[in-house]
Amino acid sequence: MDYYELPAEGRGYYMFDHRPLMNAKAHFHSAVEFIFMEKGYAEVNVGGERRLLSAGEACFADSFCVHSYVDNPDNLVYVFLGDRNYFDPFFRERSGRVFPRFFPFSDFGFLQTLYGLCGLPRGDGAASRTVFGGAAQILLASLAEKIPLVKRENDKQSAFVCEILKYAQSHVEEELSLSVLSDRFGYSREHLSRILHKYLTETWNAYVNGLRVQKAEALLKADEEKNVLKIAYECGFDSQNTFYRAYKKEFGHLPRRAVGTKEE
Repeated sequence: MDYYELPAEGRGYYMFDHRPLMNAKAHFHSAVEFIFMEKGYAEVNVGGERRLLSAGEACFADSFCVHSYVDNPDNLVYVFLGDRNYFDPFFRERSGRVFPRFFPFSDFGFLQTLYGLCGLPRGDGAASRTVFGGAAQILLASLAEKIPLVKRENDKQSAFVCEILKYAQSHVEEELSLSVLSDRFGYSREHLSRILHKYLTETWNAYVNGLRVQKAEALLKADEEKNVLKIAYECGFDSQNTFYRAYKKEFGHLPRRAVGTKEE
């Protein structure tokens, strides 16, 4: 996945889904996102705040808020995500106040009704977007009756992490050590390490290797004749073993065209 989620940047984009919450590395987008946990639990990190989100709870990720999810077996959620233009008029009418990052929620019958309404066949995309926009207003109004709104944060630290993640994605094939980031952004390695630890669910090296292996996988699929290790080196890996370890961690197996090693 792109850790700056471009699909969620399209004007009028939306997603309303009922499914297990899947692993999602730290990422961000201009879209607004709600997760409603109906069953089970999952570890979540929203804006640097980590929680074990359990059944009967919800989380809210505002525009450009860095967030990530670590799934657990048998969880079930409603994901409600859309272009910020669906939500901003509501927030503007309330002096820019928004929902807290975490809050209780238990009215899943209500969500199922909205989900069924949005899932009905429509004649075209414009009609579907109109229906989602209406569902968004109904959901926001219903939540606001029960959940006190809070002042929208001007989270400069989260914005800084967004800049780091964008830089990493744009320079994935280059060296991305904390020393390099220190020179690039003008902060000490120790300061960067503390900030990244707050917002990521893994070490910086593991995060970068995950980013690289995702790019390598895309290239492997695009060119089935190209040498695996050549692709790995082009994506920033400096050794065969590091690439294979990162690949297996990300996908649970080695590349089909793995060279000179055996899957354990």
